[in-house]
Amino acid sequence: MAEQFHKIYISASDFIKAWEKEVYELTNLDYFIYLLMNSLAGQIETSFFPALYNADEEFVLNSDEITNLAFHLGDSVQLFFDKNCFGGCPLDCPNQLQQKISQEDLVKAGKVPESAEFGIYSCTIKEHCLKYDLLNYVVIDAVLDFYRYDLKTSATDGHPVLQKLIQFINEKIVDLIKKEGDPLLKTPDENASDLFDRLIEFDDNSWTELDFSSLDDPDDFEMDEPWKRAENDLVTVLEEFETLTSTSGDNHVINLFKKFVINFIGPLNINDLVYEDFEEFFLIVFPTEFAPEERIQFDGEIERFERFIKFVDYNYEKNFYVYWNELKTASLLELRRTFKLSQNFHQTHSYVEYQLSPEKEDPAILDGFFEVVDYEDGFFVVEDIHLKERYQDVDLSLLDGRFIEAGDIINMQIIPQNKGQWRAVWVECVFAPRSKYYLV
Repeated sequence: MAEQFHKIYISASDFIKAWEKEVYELTNLDYFIYLLMNSLAGQIETSFFPALYNADEEFVLNSDEITNLAFHLGDSVQLFFDKNCFGGCPLDCPNQLQQKISQEDLVKAGKVPESAEFGIYSCTIKEHCLKYDLLNYVVIDAVLDFYRYDLKTSATDGHPVLQKLIQFINEKIVDLIKKEGDPLLKTPDENASDLFDRLIEFDDNSWTELDFSSLDDPDDFEMDEPWKRAENDLVTVLEEFETLTSTSGDNHVINLFKKFVINFIGPLNINDLVYEDFEEFFLIVFPTEFAPEERIQFDGEIERFERFIKFVDYNYEKNFYVYWNELKTASLLELRRTFKLSQNFHQTHSYVEYQLSPEKEDPAILDGFFEVVDYEDGFFVVEDIHLKERYQDVDLSLLDGRFIEAGDIINMQIIPQNKGQWRAVWVECVFAPRSKYYLV
């Protein structure tokens, strides 16, 4: 499956225990719910709450509370799917999201087309109907019940933080259905014991949250002794290449890829590497870690990694060069352009000076990942990729505007100006458009 996590919140073993099933009884729907729980927990912790400012403390959740909320949500979604989508409802919305829906379809499903409660006026395709039902019959109740009964707060559905959280969760559920629904939800009752067996195998070596700031600490990525590693273990292959090329220059990109494998992907045989592993590394990890480094030469690192690909293909009879060519064709130009934007910014702006600046303390500052939507009269239009909020008239003069393109994702901080305008005050990194797949 394409879904991967920076951190495992609910292990496969804990999930199975809570589900009160034997491994051989678990289905594709169970596996999807397991993915959903971990995906929601990760995105709530790393994307939703960090983007809030001046939020009431009682509404901000710690990691354990987020895990509990994600479990409640997964449990509720499972029940909803069992009783509705894969039970009595004939619409099959999760597997036909873009299919148009008629009033006749709604009547057959027991819906009342003219009912304002059902929201028919905005329900033209099945995705709209699924979002509506998930929101009103799953997410709102699960979130409010958690805050009221588990946390003992006086939460109401009108509180702005909860409104944003509820909408955020609802969007992420549908996003995961789009990403992982095929084939899991097309055959929800099919046995998934093999999928869970693979997860259980790695429970004792659970992946840790990827903190890019800690990648330089060797204690964070110590592996078992080499003699314990499986044949063709990826880390062993990387170290073999490092040894062979140690006299031909620095192995910055190989070192970083090794840390990415250990801290993010987890124990892996070289035969299990897929295209998405290479793509995610170069679109997300590579610019995040290397763009602030003046000593890093983009083309030199790309050439070195290409030599590693050729080394693997020759010595291990793989065909990763097909992946590599596909990645270069699809993203290399945009990756180079956005990397240069980020690197040039960090070479001309001091992080220490920014930390001491009045802009850093602006109470209205927004921090997030913003997609460039348009350019109008010297200003950019951007949209927060997680909160789906759009901002007009954004001043991005911190960056060289000649090289900013629609679809770019900018991790930055912005503050409001006069007349509804906004101004970027700090940029962490500019990502190529394709990176959105891994950031949302």
